[in-house]
Amino acid sequence: MRQDHDHPPGARRRERQDRGGARQIPRPRGRISLPRRGGDVSSVGIVFRKEIREILRDRRTLIAIALAVLATPTVLFVISQVSTRTATQTYTVGYSGDIPAGLDVLFGATGLRLERVDDPAAAAKRQVDIGIVFTPAGIDEYYDPTRQSAQIADIRVQTILAKYDAAKIAASLQQKGVDPSILNPLPVNVHPLSSPVKAAGNSFLSFFLPYILITMSLTGGLSAALDTSAGERERRTLESLLLTPAPRSHVLVGKILAVSVISLTAALAAIASMLVALSQIQFGGREGSAFPVDLSPLAAIVMVWLAVLLAASFSSVTIALGTLARNFRQGQAYATPLYFITIFPASIVLFIPDFNPSLAYYLIPILNAVLVLRDAIVHSAVAWSSLIVTSASLLLLGALCFYAALRLFTREALLIRS
Repeated sequence: MRQDHDHPPGARRRERQDRGGARQIPRPRGRISLPRRGGDVSSVGIVFRKEIREILRDRRTLIAIALAVLATPTVLFVISQVSTRTATQTYTVGYSGDIPAGLDVLFGATGLRLERVDDPAAAAKRQVDIGIVFTPAGIDEYYDPTRQSAQIADIRVQTILAKYDAAKIAASLQQKGVDPSILNPLPVNVHPLSSPVKAAGNSFLSFFLPYILITMSLTGGLSAALDTSAGERERRTLESLLLTPAPRSHVLVGKILAVSVISLTAALAAIASMLVALSQIQFGGREGSAFPVDLSPLAAIVMVWLAVLLAASFSSVTIALGTLARNFRQGQAYATPLYFITIFPASIVLFIPDFNPSLAYYLIPILNAVLVLRDAIVHSAVAWSSLIVTSASLLLLGALCFYAALRLFTREALLIRS
């Protein structure tokens, strides 16, 4: 019997099995040629370039970055319009009785329109913003604290009355030959060590900039991370990628680097758009000015360094969660709790603005990044011990997340289940 030396034993049987409908492993999207298993680190670069190409083809990721760039300026523009409207809006004061001489002029100059009514208390509930009754004994004021317009009108009225009282007292003393300065026996001269406007700007940045940095470091690359893990599992292309000669660790590092670049780009783009918008948008009405933006070089360097650490950590944990998920939608469900985990530490600075933590607080990931960046913005300086502890904490977090993702990548049953 003639033997077929072109086909080794068992080859024809495997061919028949393949023709019989054996499951074929889909090839990953895009061309990829990896070195042999155990090869050099060039396989990391190959996986990185492959993932970047696929991410840039995904419209969801591009839309997420575009929204990150446009969302903050849009919100700031709305805030600017609201503040301008509030500063220039005229509020109605319903009054009864006789207005003291000259007081009506002050009301008109402060954006308050006087309207005579029969019952100021009843009118203050619906008809006007605030009600005032002028009596010989003084002034009775009525307003609803639950209405914002009433609160603003009350502040303006109190300011006017304080100025009016001071002017009347000074005029009365002068008529009697008494120096009005006797009412201020201990004058206080305030000498700010820094610009109050600059301080207000730094205070604003110290909250919003860390908030945007942390949230965008997570959300900017979330879609890409889930697509490169859960998405490839759903398309059944992850198996074929892991069957290439490259070590699993190289494949994972390439994916994490690609997602980190996208996250870092989204975060820095959002911050840059916010800083540009703050320098251009006018706040405070017609006489307002653009927001003072004074980000020191040290704060910028610290911000970029923290952004790199956060992007790497978030990329590792989102890829690990995506590997656990069977499809993209399930990966989104797994990643949802991360939003609350990241937003809570960033909000501590808002609720506790004078929070002076000990060094132990800088061991808490995410919170430590907020605290370090806040100090760098407000004081234009940073405690190196705090920065070192923060960097070590975030590096440890990234290493643990990478280890968890690598363990998942090495579990064959987890990767091939449907």
